[in-house]
Amino acid sequence: MKSRIEKVQAYLSENEIDAALITRNENLFYFTGSSPVLGGYLIITPDESTFFVPELEHEQAKEESSVPVEKFKKLDELYEHFKRFKVLGVEGSMSLSFSNQLKEKAEIKDLKIIDELIKESRIVKTPQEIEVIEAACKIADMAMMVALEEISEGKTEREIAAKMEYIMKTHGAEKPAFDTIIASGWRSALPHGVASDKRIEKGELVVIDEGALYGHYHSDITRTIVVGSPNEKQKEIYEIVLEAQKAAVEAAKPGMTAKELDSVARDIIKEYGYGDYFIHSLGHGVGLAIHEWPRVSQADETELKEGMVITIEPGIYIPKLGGVRIEDTVVITKNGARRLTKTERELI
Repeated sequence: MKSRIEKVQAYLSENEIDAALITRNENLFYFTGSSPVLGGYLIITPDESTFFVPELEHEQAKEESSVPVEKFKKLDELYEHFKRFKVLGVEGSMSLSFSNQLKEKAEIKDLKIIDELIKESRIVKTPQEIEVIEAACKIADMAMMVALEEISEGKTEREIAAKMEYIMKTHGAEKPAFDTIIASGWRSALPHGVASDKRIEKGELVVIDEGALYGHYHSDITRTIVVGSPNEKQKEIYEIVLEAQKAAVEAAKPGMTAKELDSVARDIIKEYGYGDYFIHSLGHGVGLAIHEWPRVSQADETELKEGMVITIEPGIYIPKLGGVRIEDTVVITKNGARRLTKTERELI
């Protein structure tokens, strides 16, 4: 089986590209096993690969990288090295200023976007990657249990988030996968209601969305609770979201498209009359980035394959009343979807 580097080299040869330049941290780690704090520049040609890092990062990169490492002091040194290339494959996220510098100082004639190649490489996870993501999910489950125990009337959202993040780090996480969301009351209708100084009140819906970064890989989970006893409206929308989420987890399998999976949950919510309140996609890929391929939405026809890791997170958000979201990170297996986040879902 070809290595990750060899797949890039084959692509370069087939497409008459002199070399590929990789600079995004998650892609550097994917191809080298190292992700220097100050960044780096991975050059892959059809015949060789070299990982250029700042002098300050040289020793650590040498210890971590599976690719030969060289140090540099100034970017001008790299531009001189790049002058032997005329056509360079680059990531689409490259800044305009850097691309201009490559053309002006390195005399690159043509830049080719190779994002599709990188996507095809990273979208299906190896068993080793899934193992690390599962470990990140276990940490997220631990943090979620703390939230469920700690949330009570009078505490601030930020106070709960801090306790969760402490648990993540003491159990091996590098840091939270993203800014922890604790959104209570009217703020629960905000899909990205990052924890604030708002105090939680009795009778409020509270959306808890969090994840852990572990071994460079992310996890993602959301649960929703009510402080005290839920009213009839809160119970209604919770049960609808739970039904949609369970149906989508049950339906997910290799061969169906991301759009078809999105429709499973979306159609259920529409049938109950809340379609206008489900305002985001059903989910997204998870891996070295918190949002990866595929996007599980009406706009994505990607075929699900064994080894893909995605989230399934339907929600209903009613301004002023509040919102409900239930989310799990799952891996697509030959037999369907397996939940990697396992905190109880029947919380209301």
